[in-house]
Amino acid sequence: MKRFVAIQICALLLVSGALGGMVAFTPVYDEVRSGIVLVLCLSCLKLEPKTNAEFTFFTADNRTHAKFVLDNLSKGPVFLHYSGDACAGCDVMYPVIKDLFDVEFGKQDMFSTIATFESTPIPYIYVNIHHTTNELRDAQVIYDKDYVGGIPMFTVVTLGYDNGDVKPKYTTLYGTLTTYGCDTDAERLVFLQQLLHQSIEMYEQNKAGYQP
Repeated sequence: MKRFVAIQICALLLVSGALGGMVAFTPVYDEVRSGIVLVLCLSCLKLEPKTNAEFTFFTADNRTHAKFVLDNLSKGPVFLHYSGDACAGCDVMYPVIKDLFDVEFGKQDMFSTIATFESTPIPYIYVNIHHTTNELRDAQVIYDKDYVGGIPMFTVVTLGYDNGDVKPKYTTLYGTLTTYGCDTDAERLVFLQQLLHQSIEMYEQNKAGYQP
């Protein structure tokens, strides 16, 4: 009897080890870990990072700008919207952004369009980090200027003048914008409209000197 129980225990350990190995060494595990465990939902964790909305030429760790951003920058200021599945803050900002650009798409969709704001084309790129390509997902790190590492995250890339050169200049916002004094959807919408207006002004002043 004891021998039978010992055999059962050994078999259970072998099966558990095999399943654990399958989970630990498969792309599914890596995807879940990188997409959920390592990305903070700023709303769910009750975080509103203390950041500013100032534009800067310097990407995180001086990384090269994403190619898909540069390809679109000749059309107008680029608006990147990073979101995720289980993210309460993303749910708050989702309708605000749709109202801002008058667009309609599903939260889990891969969606991009040339929106219009103040008669200016705005390449709008929505990235749900759980339903996208590696290129789009990995670009989040480039524009995480305050090293927050969370969602929702919004980046506006425009053009600026820097010591004789016209170069991409950007800012990134985080969370539900309460750290910028926005507590309602109406305030969030006005804040984003003002930010876009500022980015368009910079773009119009510098686009003639921009060489992609």
